[in-house]
Formats: sequence, C-alpha cells, structure tokens
Amino acid sequence: MKLPREVRISIRPDGTVEVVTHGFKGDSCLALAELFEKALAPPPSPEGQAAEIVRALLPEYYQSDASEKQREAAGHDGAS
Repeated sequence: MKLPREVRISIRPDGTVEVVTHGFKGDSCLALAELFEKALAPPPSPEGQAAEIVRALLPEYYQSDASEKQREAAGHDGAS
C-alpha cells in the first residue's frame, strides 16, 4: 500500500525551521527536506554564522523506492 505524501513545515518564533516529510522514501525524503531547508532557513547572523540544521531520520528514510515498487509488483502491499 502506497502511503500518502505529506510535508509539514513549522517555523518557530526563534526562527527555527522544522521540515517533516511522510510518504517519501530513501534519498527522495532527504532531497525534499533539503530543498525546504534551503528555501526557509533564516539568513546567517551578523557574525556570519549559519543556522544549525538538525535532522532526525524517520523509518521511511531507510526504505527505498525500488523495494516499494517491487512489493507492489509482486502484490505484497503490506496490507493484511
């Protein structure tokens, strides 16, 4: 079963940007998150320090798009 794709973005009062993706697997998850991080990150401080980026990889990251397609082709969509 293919999961719906979702991107949640939170921008906190201190300027911290949080990007959470669901339904994206493997490197596509990371590439999408990086795109939003670059677009929404606050500018560097007057001292030239860039904002810190912290990543927490969800279990979906460790799954690959290829393995998902193989399961679907074989008729194993994970549903019981």
